[in-house]
Amino acid sequence: MSKPTYRELFRSPGFTRILTTQLLARFPFGMMSIALVMHIQHLYGNYTTAGVALGAETVGAAISNPVLGRAMSKYGIRQILLPSATISAICTFAVLLVTNAPLLTVFFSLSIGLFSPPIQAAARTVYPSMVKKRLLPILFSFDAASQEIIWVIGPVLATLLAAQFNTAFPVITMGIIQILGAISFTANPEVKDLKIPASTRRIGGVLKNKLVLVNLVLGMLLIGSFSGVEVGTVALYDKHTAGWLIASLSVGSMLGGVLIGRHNHGRWALTRFLVLVCIGYGLVLVTPSVATWVALCWFIAGLGVAPALGVLGAIIGVKIKPADSAEAYGWIGTGQLVGYSAGAALAGIVIDTISPVAALAISIVLGLAAVSVAALTVRITPDLGEPHHDTTSITIIKE
Repeated sequence: MSKPTYRELFRSPGFTRILTTQLLARFPFGMMSIALVMHIQHLYGNYTTAGVALGAETVGAAISNPVLGRAMSKYGIRQILLPSATISAICTFAVLLVTNAPLLTVFFSLSIGLFSPPIQAAARTVYPSMVKKRLLPILFSFDAASQEIIWVIGPVLATLLAAQFNTAFPVITMGIIQILGAISFTANPEVKDLKIPASTRRIGGVLKNKLVLVNLVLGMLLIGSFSGVEVGTVALYDKHTAGWLIASLSVGSMLGGVLIGRHNHGRWALTRFLVLVCIGYGLVLVTPSVATWVALCWFIAGLGVAPALGVLGAIIGVKIKPADSAEAYGWIGTGQLVGYSAGAALAGIVIDTISPVAALAISIVLGLAAVSVAALTVRITPDLGEPHHDTTSITIIKE
């Protein structure tokens, strides 16, 4: 059997269309953190309210991810995404209307998260119905790499709009894109016509699957390690310098996903990618005060990020039944949100009590923990290079 190629992937009917529309639908998430913080801080004159509001949004999204993911298998993707995206956007606009009520601002921020449309879970549930299963590993790696576009352009666009107009403008833009993105994504026939078998498990039952549970823990640790990178870099450098330093991680991730993401064969592939991430994390401690060195280190670490996330996504796509995959991706998203929030809080504490450089060590600790978990669970980690067989009738294209 020939090795899967990107040319073959992009020749799969509808793939490019699904990829671009889900990126548009997810783009507001790249703007959300900085847009909400800038506007709420400007509104109330302090970062405390802004931080609490952003934390509430994160908690809301963490709660809703698995719930809405499971609901998609029961009611349909379009029937869940369109209403949730609309309500979330309305709550986003509501934040703009509140001017002197911090608790109400926090409430609407929480609601933004509670109704946050699970676009990524939906897209990753649709992918296995569109392409041959042997293409799924490189598909998920490319998907993870393409997501970096959101995290590179989103914050930059938010700050440019705020500087050019006012802090309300990026928030308005975010809400409008969310609605338009959800409409464009769910208009795809591959999305609106897909019938996901209803799960026979109770909610949370999918976590009894060892692959899902390990995936959740690894995602929590890996995404949690990013918080040390971001918080530590911001603490060490001015905002402008920190911005492009953090962007170097995303650039590395994009290149890694495209160039080395396809080399994901073997049970140890995930561990190898995570080791590469940790090498970049560790090297930064050599001279953390030199910006160019930090940028290089974050770039090296980034080379392993998209390939690692691609393997994690492909494992669910290949090994978990379609009836459970949407909820599984939801729980994994929740784990990632929890990991980042906890990591950011821990990084903030060590900055205040030790030093900004100590926050960078948080990344190393969490990264090494991810490597350890991956190595210890390699026995149950599937080899994505092995032939895979379809387990249900949902897959349209079969080997």
